[in-house]
Amino acid sequence: MTRRLHWLIVLLAAHLGVAALPAQAQAAADAGVYRVRPSDSLVQFTISKWTVFKEEGRFRDFQGTIHYDPADPAASRVEFQVRVASVDTKAEGRDKTLQDEDFFYAARYPTMSFRSTAVRAAGERTLLVTGELTIRGVTRTITVPVELLGVHQRRDSNALAGFETTFTIDRRQFGVLGLRWSGGELILGNEVTIRLIASAEKIGALARR
Repeated sequence: MTRRLHWLIVLLAAHLGVAALPAQAQAAADAGVYRVRPSDSLVQFTISKWTVFKEEGRFRDFQGTIHYDPADPAASRVEFQVRVASVDTKAEGRDKTLQDEDFFYAARYPTMSFRSTAVRAAGERTLLVTGELTIRGVTRTITVPVELLGVHQRRDSNALAGFETTFTIDRRQFGVLGLRWSGGELILGNEVTIRLIASAEKIGALARR
């Protein structure tokens, strides 16, 4: 091997090492504990009505914590709680109906919650999050795809991270049976599509296992 070729190989190896460093440093910088910011986040649901159109609603009172580790997705986890009484469908009477015993039964079960039990990578910016979803005191295990929208390090403040997921559940599995006409005709569909967009602020370092 000539001396010139030797130095070319050394320089190339050094360049590759330096090129890999920013990605590793970025992953380390992104890792952390993030708190969901309700003012910039969304918890929305959609359900069919009489099979001819869809109705939408949202919840305005919720909180969540995300432990995010891009270098080790399995170390990530999430907890999320929603206050049932904060349901908003742009119709006060309908909101009260949804809080009644036939639906969410807010007086007895004031919160819905999700707690992850496993996280794994499913692409460069997608995580598959498995966890326990609890509605009306009924807990079911579900797996949902979560997309990382991005991480932004603000100049004079904490970093922000954005996450989004859309998934469908069968409300009957959680005891949310809903209304029928006197003749037994179903008013609302059984499948509910839930969309969650979470803007979260980094509040601390991630505890390594």
